[in-house]
Amino acid sequence: MFRLGLSARILGVGVTFLLTAWIALVAFYYWSNGLSRISTYPPTTQILMVADVLSEAGPQARRKLAAAIGSSVLTVEIDPPGVTAPEPVTREHMEDLPEFAGYRDALGERLVSISRLGAAESGARRPRLLAGAIDPIEFRVRLNDGAIARLQTKTPFIVTLFGLPAGMGAGLVGTLFALAAFILLHREIRPLTQLAAAVDRMDPSVEPVQLSKIPFRTPETVALVKAFERLQNRLQSIISSRFALISGVQHDVRSFATRLRLKIDHICDPTEREKAIRDIADMVDLLDNALLTARAGVGALDEELLDLVALVEQETADLKASGWNVALKSPPQYREILVIVDRLAVRRILANLVDNAMKYGQIANVTLKERDNTAVILVEDNGPGIAEGEIDLLLEPFVRAEPSRARKTGGAGLGLAVVRNLVEAQGGTIVLGNRPEGGARVEIRFPLFESQKA
Repeated sequence: MFRLGLSARILGVGVTFLLTAWIALVAFYYWSNGLSRISTYPPTTQILMVADVLSEAGPQARRKLAAAIGSSVLTVEIDPPGVTAPEPVTREHMEDLPEFAGYRDALGERLVSISRLGAAESGARRPRLLAGAIDPIEFRVRLNDGAIARLQTKTPFIVTLFGLPAGMGAGLVGTLFALAAFILLHREIRPLTQLAAAVDRMDPSVEPVQLSKIPFRTPETVALVKAFERLQNRLQSIISSRFALISGVQHDVRSFATRLRLKIDHICDPTEREKAIRDIADMVDLLDNALLTARAGVGALDEELLDLVALVEQETADLKASGWNVALKSPPQYREILVIVDRLAVRRILANLVDNAMKYGQIANVTLKERDNTAVILVEDNGPGIAEGEIDLLLEPFVRAEPSRARKTGGAGLGLAVVRNLVEAQGGTIVLGNRPEGGARVEIRFPLFESQKA
């Protein structure tokens, strides 16, 4: 089915608006130039002056004056003395109406009659809204020699059959068309707002947004929706491919790392052997971080309902058993804090935060609590803290608080960036700051499970 394009519809709206404005200007011009005056009864002075001029003129001059006075809105005819023109069958006498009192007072006994011509014998009138009578009004005035002057006033050409100014009907129709065009244009623009909101919701880590449900009708907007759908599918395909690539690389590198680890055991120097073991461990950790970040980016985290208290207690105990200086503070009233998270991701988050605290503050104090319908994991250290200008930068990849980038003083700068990605992928937030007494503070918040919300 053929449909007008968006440009054609906007053009139609513009043309209709201009037409409506033109009609309105014409109607205003007619009205401001005396439409109501010339489309109703003639002025009393005009009838009086015509009667006086005709009375003063002779029979021959009267006919010339009648022709000169006549116009498209006024016809003057003279009946000689003793000759009375036959009255039309459909005539409505109106001289006794209050609205003609001015004519009666001005003309006195010279006024013979005031009649509406063309009305039905029953007196019914055709409808009128804004202007005067549609049918001609005839004034019969007796002249000084007994002749009768018949003055017929007609509705001017700028008034339609229903008494409306010329162009008013077209203006009304144009206004209706403009209203219809506005409604159609609004119907086309409203889905654009829905499309903008849908595009904002696009996230490769979640299910694709169903753009086809947005009710577009014009070919241009339908093509736009299809283009966004193709873009969304391409983005998801690219990210899924990268995730598969990282997973394959991680598997292969782990295999090589295992072989290398076995060979390291044959190094005689204990110091060099420990350094090599740490390098391999850092390499594996880097791959684990990359894989978890990729999983979070494509929505592949295995989220489940977990007790965060039990999970954090177990993880901190394992870290402490491995020789890390970590302490957990969990108030006794928090017997159970239920959240929906990925177990492996939370363990990686906690490990990265504790690792950072150990490198810069020699101790990691972990606190677990509830606040404002969220589960809060707070990790603090006793180090130098974070400079105010670097708080936001530290959440970016490959940015470290220690600028030398020496491996002996810190990692690769991915720890906090990975933490942020994992936290946000699970609907949480991360806030960096400093303790009042000195040292850095990292606060992680996860939404509580619905049943635990106050």
